Amino acid sequence: MVGRVIRKIGSLYYNHPMVPEDAELAGPFARLKVALVADHFTTDCLSVECRIKNLTPSNYREVLDSWRPDLVFVESAFHGAQGSWRYELAKQPRWLRLTPPQDIFRLVEHARSRGIPTVFWNKDDGAFFDAFIDVAKVFDFVFTTDEACLKRYRGELPPAVPVNVLMMPYQPHFHTFDGFHFRHHAACFMGSYYRRILNERRRFLDMVFGATDQAGMKLHVFDRNHGRLSSFMEFRFPRHGHLKLHPRVAHRDTAHVYKSHVISLNVNSVTGSSTMISRRLLEILACGGIAVTNGSPAVDAYFKDFCHVIETCEQAIELFARMTHGPSTEDLQRAEAGARYVERQHSWAHRLEELCAVVGV
Repeated sequence: MVGRVIRKIGSLYYNHPMVPEDAELAGPFARLKVALVADHFTTDCLSVECRIKNLTPSNYREVLDSWRPDLVFVESAFHGAQGSWRYELAKQPRWLRLTPPQDIFRLVEHARSRGIPTVFWNKDDGAFFDAFIDVAKVFDFVFTTDEACLKRYRGELPPAVPVNVLMMPYQPHFHTFDGFHFRHHAACFMGSYYRRILNERRRFLDMVFGATDQAGMKLHVFDRNHGRLSSFMEFRFPRHGHLKLHPRVAHRDTAHVYKSHVISLNVNSVTGSSTMISRRLLEILACGGIAVTNGSPAVDAYFKDFCHVIETCEQAIELFARMTHGPSTEDLQRAEAGARYVERQHSWAHRLEELCAVVGV
């Protein structure tokens, strides 16, 4: 009940971005029809890769019956199309929901009755494994971004349900390398700040934010939650002398920010996984941005040669102070190599190929 009220109030204050559906496309997945329950970034990326239609609690029967998609793809969504799935997938405290959600289970049951395969992808493992496990249990296929969660899923899911790793991808239609265009010898950060959860993530951001201040480097923060009531509470950014706060930037326009700032900050919320990395890191690298990030086994395994991995405040201050004078030849070579690498290995086309091979569509 409370969650429903919050969802209604939020819809009055926050305009969810619109994404084209069922568009005419070119490419290897142009004919693939995907019925989708996902947050905006994934929806935006898939809309230029394959034919999509957003499912909501009110339209899923009509879409599945009349459009006949090749598969239903549901991610660990916190909002969904136009906020229609807020508080409907992840476990919630009883003060937000008095009864368990039902719509997502009815959706899967309806798809199964029509012979449409259902796929669940937890893009937020392992931090949010427990939050979505009850939903994941009912799907035909389950994918996770965190290899360490495979054993946990095997202990929870029916034996016949395949579980595979599907790493985070990026969309080269939006983020691509076209040379270097650093106009600002300043740092940027695109994302959110959490005051009550993900403490290690917050500590790293506090450290690098403070380091920009001490190094005399300007910091431009583009607040993903700008315009939401929560941006004044649990998502409120700290204040630093060189930190300038900006409204959120449309996902398709974030490349311009990464390309124009000499430093692009990344933070990985999950730091113990060998496969889980943030979408932001991929997008920075794809643009030829100079990425500064915290470390993790996944960063070490895939990306350490292409970005600056920071462990201490002293390291950050030294790097930022140097970058106020512009990047070195080595910095640029590393950044360009990173762009070429993610283009070869980590696009949405690569992940759809992996997914379709497992699902058989």
